[in-house]
Amino acid sequence: MSLALSSLWRGIWPDPCARAGVPSSVVIVVGAAGGCAILAGVAHAAKRPPISPGDGARRADGASAVVTIQAGSPGKRPLFCVHAEAGDVSLYYALARHLAPDQPVLGLCAPPAFELGERRLERIAGLHVPAIAAAQPGGPYLIAGECTGGALAYEIAQQLRSAGQDVALLALLDAFPPGLPRLSRFMPRLAYRSVHRARIIGFHLANLARLRMRAKLAYAAAKAGRARRALSMKAAAVHRSTAGVSPQQAYREAFAAYDPRPYAGAAVVFRAAKLPLGVRAAPAMGWDRLVKELEVETVPGYYTTPISEPGVRVLADRLSAHLRAYADQA
Repeated sequence: MSLALSSLWRGIWPDPCARAGVPSSVVIVVGAAGGCAILAGVAHAAKRPPISPGDGARRADGASAVVTIQAGSPGKRPLFCVHAEAGDVSLYYALARHLAPDQPVLGLCAPPAFELGERRLERIAGLHVPAIAAAQPGGPYLIAGECTGGALAYEIAQQLRSAGQDVALLALLDAFPPGLPRLSRFMPRLAYRSVHRARIIGFHLANLARLRMRAKLAYAAAKAGRARRALSMKAAAVHRSTAGVSPQQAYREAFAAYDPRPYAGAAVVFRAAKLPLGVRAAPAMGWDRLVKELEVETVPGYYTTPISEPGVRVLADRLSAHLRAYADQA
């Protein structure tokens, strides 16, 4: 039961930046405080934007490398949203819903672990670049990545630029480079993890508390559905992998080993106003040492929660302004 709830919560809270030192085992608190509401929603269907295979390449396991989160208008350049450690792109559903209806949004799903070979972020990015080119032949490209997906989006942008393509927008959403953030010397890591974990749980419980019963069930079902997808994807990938390694483990290893090169293009960091307790001040989240032309947008909310309701509306508005600026220049 402990393992099942831990895996369930991992789908609900997909790695709030594992490199920040936060594990996904929050079993006891979830079981006591929120487990019943979450498990009760498993049998109910939640409404969500339609997800369909995109026009991009297919992975070796036959699954689509690119999925359509929002179709948008034909001919308009899509926003490519990059998976993080959890491997799926459902964390972008709410964001897509609050962008302009004519804005296409495509998701890049994690490749199975057996496709990775050498577990390096450069290798994962190299698998995604051809899929991006198949979905949109030629730049300029619009790319976004949240949390640990930010580093992968960064490396994808590097490889696209190295291939002579233009990246008009690189959006890093609550993302730290590998090795960051650093904790205050007086902050015990256990205390840091416990407080951060409690705040994330509190965020979801507050969301549940403000909803009517039907909406509570839909909210819980959406989170449980994401957990089921993450669990089934992990189990299937481990079964297929000759090394018996899950995509999540492969991604963690690749992220930890990644040494990002300086980026010659422009990027925008969207960071939450409140970082975890004990994290050293990082206005640009560490990207200022890598990106010369860097813009930082601070959005209300606590670390990794602005991409979820209700704060995602603000994030979508800020991101939409950059998408409109690109459209005006095109």
